[in-house]
Amino acid sequence: MKKTTTTLIALFLVAIFITSCSSGRKRDADFLPPLKIEIPNEIKGDKELVDVVQASEKAINEFSDNIERIALDGKDILNKEDEDLTLMDKMKMAKMAVEFISNSTQMAAALEKFDTYAKSKEEQGIINDTQLKALEQVELSFEKRMNEIETKYDKYYNK
Repeated sequence: MKKTTTTLIALFLVAIFITSCSSGRKRDADFLPPLKIEIPNEIKGDKELVDVVQASEKAINEFSDNIERIALDGKDILNKEDEDLTLMDKMKMAKMAVEFISNSTQMAAALEKFDTYAKSKEEQGIINDTQLKALEQVELSFEKRMNEIETKYDKYYNK
């Protein structure tokens, strides 16, 4: 048990080191194109809502790129059974997990901003149909992107 714990800690530290050395990676040309969430003219005067939509758009694109990076970088290990994974495979998985988490901070911040805005307006009773539609557009854009990723990589992994 102690050896397993030591190995896991070592893997985690190696993953952190590798991640810190590999930051600033460019966007792959084969990734899905960045999505654009249109901001209706009716809400352009609501700076807070515009900020929420723009932050959400940026976060969805970042999250999408992170998922695609894992799909490409991990193809060789993601199709393996657990018992077939080597130590190097496990190190690569740990590195990918750390990168994904550290690169997805924008998504967490955007989700919190989105939730705070919606709850605040709802509690104040001042949310209107146009604002609701804009918030719904963010949700639909996220769902659409996740479906696009699933479709793209379903064929990639199920050969």
